Amino acid sequence: MVDTSAVLASAEDRAVDEVVAGLERRRHARDRRPGRTEHARDVRDLVRLVARCVRDRDTGPIVTSSKQAAAAQFAAGVDVADALEVFNVLGEVLWHEVEAGVAASEQLGALGQVNAAVEAGKDALAGAYVALASQSGGRAGGLPVAGPPVGGETGAGSAATAADDGAAADDGAAADAPIGTQVLGQVGVITLDDRHTRNVFSARMATGVAAALAGLQARDVRVVVLRAAPGLPVWSAGHDIGELPHGLRDPLAYDDPLEQLIRAIRTSPAPVLAMVHGSVWGGAFDLVLSCDMVIADETATFAITPANLGLPYNTTGLLHFLRRLPNNLIKEMFFTATALDAKKAKEWLVVNHLVPSAELEPFTLDLAATMASKSPLALAVVKEQLRVLTDYQPIAAQAYERVQALRREAYDSRDYLEGLEAFAEKRQPVFRGC
Repeated sequence: MVDTSAVLASAEDRAVDEVVAGLERRRHARDRRPGRTEHARDVRDLVRLVARCVRDRDTGPIVTSSKQAAAAQFAAGVDVADALEVFNVLGEVLWHEVEAGVAASEQLGALGQVNAAVEAGKDALAGAYVALASQSGGRAGGLPVAGPPVGGETGAGSAATAADDGAAADDGAAADAPIGTQVLGQVGVITLDDRHTRNVFSARMATGVAAALAGLQARDVRVVVLRAAPGLPVWSAGHDIGELPHGLRDPLAYDDPLEQLIRAIRTSPAPVLAMVHGSVWGGAFDLVLSCDMVIADETATFAITPANLGLPYNTTGLLHFLRRLPNNLIKEMFFTATALDAKKAKEWLVVNHLVPSAELEPFTLDLAATMASKSPLALAVVKEQLRVLTDYQPIAAQAYERVQALRREAYDSRDYLEGLEAFAEKRQPVFRGC
């Protein structure tokens, strides 16, 4: 294996400049631009930490540093999305450095080393950030955080009792807050509540949910329920199309915030249950399939819609579908972008339980409470074994490179730009196959 840390060290100056420039571009768009000198210093420290972690095969240093950074940034009132953004940009820049400096046959191993370090730092920062907000009863950069666990050690108490006792735990998030969290005994609930965008997974939404998940894990919650706010007809409209790159870059890269959230759900030791009322679109369907169980009511529909945009779906995402659905159904859904209704979703085992709307919440919470009463270590090891057994599919290097070349041809095409433009202009796209 090539010395990946040496590749990173030799690219340090260039990587720092690219990360700083990327951060400034993003924050300039939101009129929040810290000074370049401060960015460069902090980014250089991070690049060196990643190289050190890769060299020593130990993520401890970046975890410790990220927890310290979380304390300082939380005290300064820095938004959680901004605090995590540097890791998103850093991961993308270092990915390109590895791609340029490491032989193709060794790139996957090298990328794994770099991503392990970057993700460890990001997870540590998110977990510490939300834990600080929980302890102070405040908010992590606009992310609502519930108070202490309700009712002490409730064990396997009934979901109805937990829900009643837990009413006081809801932080009463403001109407414009996109995410709410609540702890009901040993069950954590994350609520998507961005009504104006129909819960699209923007970078802010995705990083916020990931941070909420990390915060609940830090509080030893045993099961997590992911839901939309009551009354919303759309569970989630999927990926924020406005944040997709306009060609010359993979729109579903490894460091995409929604991709990172999906990985966080899949690697969470606590089971994650999707409670679905309303329609689920695009990347949100991928996210729901990545949850451990799906409980839905008769209003639920599921559609995967990249063909409407000319967007080449990534291989990892397709594997998520292959684990759950037969090949012919996957093709029909991807080729037509037609929604699967609740009844068919139950028949095809997308949904574990299909219940009437009035029973959806109590049924889901009762099921979660039952799971929370079981051995958390036993649940975690079974979940991880199943993930490993289904995730690691061998693929020849030349086959992977061919697939990536085909995807690059698609997202560099005029059709992809036409799909984005048509979506923005609210019209039907005209695809020409070029």
